[in-house]
Amino acid sequence: MHPSITKEAITLGLLILFITLFYLSVPPMLYMVCFLAVALMFIVLVVNLLTKTDRDEREERHHTIAADAGFAVGGLVLMAAIAKQAFVMHSVDSELFIALVAMFVARLVVRAYLEKTN
Repeated sequence: MHPSITKEAITLGLLILFITLFYLSVPPMLYMVCFLAVALMFIVLVVNLLTKTDRDEREERHHTIAADAGFAVGGLVLMAAIAKQAFVMHSVDSELFIALVAMFVARLVVRAYLEKTN
């Protein structure tokens, strides 16, 4: 297994572990510690993704497919959350729409920048 995939798998495992702690009955101080741990892991993952360089076209293509799949799944999860809140709770948190719009805006801005510079 590629080292970057191993790092991402370990980070995902730890992230899932800490997120499950949020559903347990824990004191508020432990919530803060868990949230900070999750935030730090997310920052490390993002820095790792941004600094990673692909060595050949095959690895670059795999990275692109993984990024597209992640974007699609993130969008589907947000759309499912919006649908659930709209149809079950009859009100939708604006943060869900903001997150969905931010995903699309970031994708458009990055693609426009890359097309302009390359």
